[in-house]
Amino acid sequence: MSHTPDPQASGAHTDAPAHKHEHVGHVVSLKILLAVFSALTILTVITVAASEVNFGEFNLVVAMVIAVIKASLVVLFFMHLFWDRPFNAIVFVGCLIFVGLFISLALLDSGQYRNSQFNKQAEGVKHDLIKGN
Repeated sequence: MSHTPDPQASGAHTDAPAHKHEHVGHVVSLKILLAVFSALTILTVITVAASEVNFGEFNLVVAMVIAVIKASLVVLFFMHLFWDRPFNAIVFVGCLIFVGLFISLALLDSGQYRNSQFNKQAEGVKHDLIKGN
């Protein structure tokens, strides 16, 4: 009597339909998608409104905060990070921290160029435009 080993008992890979799609992406309900779409639309309106307001030195900060919130919503819900492994969320947050670090390091020395020749020329052009010359 010949005995054939059971492939599932031995741990061998089978092409059974039940195992074929183990890692299919998360299906998001229409309610969640519409809520995220509405939030992104509202944040876009806020972005446009914020561009009309002068926040002084904080113009870039306001724009970046709104952009990070919008990007986070897209990554969390449209790219399914909300339902993914926590390690991927750690990588995403780490990337945000490094982007913020790089931007802040680039802006650290912007005060050094405030009184540069280029800025003086730009002020002269601005003054000429206001006078109508």
